[in-house]
Amino acid sequence: MLLYGDYHTHTIYSHGKGDIIDNARVASKKGLKQLAITDHGFDHKLYNVDRNKLPEMKEKIKQAEKETGLDIFLGIEANFVSLDGKIDVLPSDMEYLEIINLGFHRFVKSGVKDKFSLFYPNILHVKTKSQIKKNTDMIIKALDKYPINTLVHLNYGFEVDIARLAPIVKEKGTAIEINGRKNCLTDKEILLLAEKGVKMILNSDAHLPEKVGEVNTSLNIVERLNLPHELIVNLDKNFLVKKRK
Repeated sequence: MLLYGDYHTHTIYSHGKGDIIDNARVASKKGLKQLAITDHGFDHKLYNVDRNKLPEMKEKIKQAEKETGLDIFLGIEANFVSLDGKIDVLPSDMEYLEIINLGFHRFVKSGVKDKFSLFYPNILHVKTKSQIKKNTDMIIKALDKYPINTLVHLNYGFEVDIARLAPIVKEKGTAIEINGRKNCLTDKEILLLAEKGVKMILNSDAHLPEKVGEVNTSLNIVERLNLPHELIVNLDKNFLVKKRK
């Protein structure tokens, strides 16, 4: 069972340790055909990518494609900014971005109201029914507003209602990530996603070039739970990402 592409990797443009070409060389050496560079979103206080660097990153991707023969996509690991579903991606960013991964992160710029209703409760691991509903509502609102490719590391410091989310992400065509570094989905939740026909994706979330394509933990989950391979989108070369003309 081979991985076709890794669509969640970081570089020196946020807090990864390698440049774009470093990730690309490792991906090529490991036999991947596609790679996404998805550095942390613009409103992260500590590790944000500078949106003014997007043209530079795009040019480096073109050079890396020529050297390695990979299809390489410029993406972002966007941040939730507010409970109304706002994320830190602007319409003008879409000129450069081909993939939007979306997840909950601490230390994101936000208003006072969202600090107390979103960030502080989740940082303190509040798991009340009310907070889980707020978190899930926020994801649904974001999916209505933005073309989200993948929801990443769900339930990592941010509890959501997977049963309620499943039919909505299936309808939207958004994939759920089984993260190679920090999978926080239970077996029961993953099996529920499979039962509902939700597409899943195995990503490394690599912060070191040598970790690109390393999803053994995720692959073991697929095999152990006997998940239908057709639901794992990056085991299939006909993945949802295609180069823009």
